[in-house]
Amino acid sequence: MKGARTSRFRDAHTHLSAGSADLHQLDLREVSTPEAIASAVAAAARLGAGGAWIHGWGWDGTSHPKDAAPDRPVFLARRDGHAAWINAKARSALGLKPDAAVVAEAAFDAARARLPQLSSGERIDALRPRLAELAASGVAAVDDMVERWGPEVYSVLAERRELPVAIGMWLPEDTPESEAEAVRRAFPTGDKTLATLGIKIFLDGALNARTAALSTPYADDPGNAGTLRIDPREIPERVARWAARGWPVALHAIGDRAVSLALAALERAPRTASGAHRIEHAQVVLRSDLPRFARAGILASVQPRHWRDDLPFLNARLGDRPDVLVHPLRSFGRLGVDVVFGSDWPVSSWDPQEVLAAAIDPARGEEASNPAQAAAWYTSEPR
Repeated sequence: MKGARTSRFRDAHTHLSAGSADLHQLDLREVSTPEAIASAVAAAARLGAGGAWIHGWGWDGTSHPKDAAPDRPVFLARRDGHAAWINAKARSALGLKPDAAVVAEAAFDAARARLPQLSSGERIDALRPRLAELAASGVAAVDDMVERWGPEVYSVLAERRELPVAIGMWLPEDTPESEAEAVRRAFPTGDKTLATLGIKIFLDGALNARTAALSTPYADDPGNAGTLRIDPREIPERVARWAARGWPVALHAIGDRAVSLALAALERAPRTASGAHRIEHAQVVLRSDLPRFARAGILASVQPRHWRDDLPFLNARLGDRPDVLVHPLRSFGRLGVDVVFGSDWPVSSWDPQEVLAAAIDPARGEEASNPAQAAAWYTSEPR
């Protein structure tokens, strides 16, 4: 779209700091064949110190890579950020089962947390050029779904006046309350450079991996309806615990079952003075659930580019589901739902031209957004 390079966009869902760190060593986003992945891993092995870990991000998950560095522990995170391929050396180091080459969801999170961590200096070095890229693309503000180390890194960059875009941080749910409150005091919600926005909680996985929680089984995997990462009975309590302290809550919910549970929890949660509660992604939504967003003042934080990312497998995963809408945009607007656009970078491109083009693509049919509405949802105020 014209003007995308000079407009001032707000990308309302990124993994900017964590993604920059994950891509610091080995970027596999444009690498697809097992042979090409093996070549990239072998090149990384030649460059690194003997015995050091090789950490890559962006494996597409369609085939298992060849183990091109058997004497080095290798951890290749899948492009959706929900799984990884781990070679035998790394599985041994992490205490995993010898045959568990691929780990997903909670097991992926646990394994990733045990990897050797970058220093703060390395994380800053990884983040700095990504910030420059964002600013050059016309993005003026981002919401970053940070890890617990994120505020420390951003604090250094803010103190050095090296933040060319405004940063809003969503802290992970496992942040201790005292730590979260200290971050919020240091970086209050209204700050125009670096602000604390709320708490992020994962409810389910991803459509590509068939771990998004659906209300009926996957059409191409009849024994599987996806994965809830939290016992449904616990979701309202966990949301209310943060909301009662004045924290907006953002719930990752992709499948229609997860979205329904997210709506139920957020409808009952106390409202906060510092922002609306949100549902992140909302890619498959029951038609009957759509009005609930506006009635309860729940914001839909969506990523238009994911519609194009999902096209190769959407029909296979969902089959005939007239009871749901997939990647709804026009319906949200028609019903008066508050919407913000994001990219989910590095899972998908943060190029504003691509995000907006995907939102208004006529191939979406009745769910295509009109250009004026798409621009409004993508240039909403940073806070």
